[in-house]
Amino acid sequence: MKLLNRPIGKMYAWSIGLLAFLAVVSGYELRIIPFSLIFAAVACAAIDIGISGLYKKYKLRLPVSGIITGMIIGSVAPFNASLLLILVASLIAIFSKYFITLKHVNIFNPATLGLIVALPLFGASDAWWTSTSVSAYGLAVPIAAVLVIAAYESRRLRTALSFIAVFLVLTMAFGRALSLSAFETALLGLNCFFALLMLTEPKTSPNGGNAQIIYGVAVALMLFALAHSGIAYAYLIALLVGNVAYAVYRKRGRVLP
Repeated sequence: MKLLNRPIGKMYAWSIGLLAFLAVVSGYELRIIPFSLIFAAVACAAIDIGISGLYKKYKLRLPVSGIITGMIIGSVAPFNASLLLILVASLIAIFSKYFITLKHVNIFNPATLGLIVALPLFGASDAWWTSTSVSAYGLAVPIAAVLVIAAYESRRLRTALSFIAVFLVLTMAFGRALSLSAFETALLGLNCFFALLMLTEPKTSPNGGNAQIIYGVAVALMLFALAHSGIAYAYLIALLVGNVAYAVYRKRGRVLP
């Protein structure tokens, strides 16, 4: 499938469709229209086209990854976030994609880097408001199942499953024992959204099977430590530290099967 001279891979198509669906379901539950998410997607797409066309001199093509970056920014930032906050996050995200790279591959998950700068700058929290639909009554299991497909299409399912498994074990070990609440915390809602849509971003996470497992486990351990220490933006920080660790690993030229 091609659009504006750009092949659209299954992973990108699934991600855009899922993010849009989660936004619609969550928007309906919250009785809001997510203008900030729409603006983020448009802003990131426009910035992406501007940089790729004016600076990189690429042919005009649909900025699929830019659209996904914007939709993630709009999904994590508060649904009523100021458009200036969204614009700052979008600028940082897309600029990092093109200019903060290692071996021609971006080091940081673009949306995460944009958010970790813009949210504290404007005194906003990471709301993750679209993840509420992953916990919606009657929708949680089918939505989680489709999110698994997105992770599978990115060939990073081992990363997501190892993260979720470790987080489940830690949740049970620190107070919730073997309970439905522990399973809901680890498998649905925010964790499901984070593990299957953000942690599995192909350019900033390992491709090899063993490396994927190590990466998922390490990010889960870091996240749990940050969250239980009461540190704000724990998910964003844990992911960015994981990005840096993987970039250092790549720089040394090491590869795990």
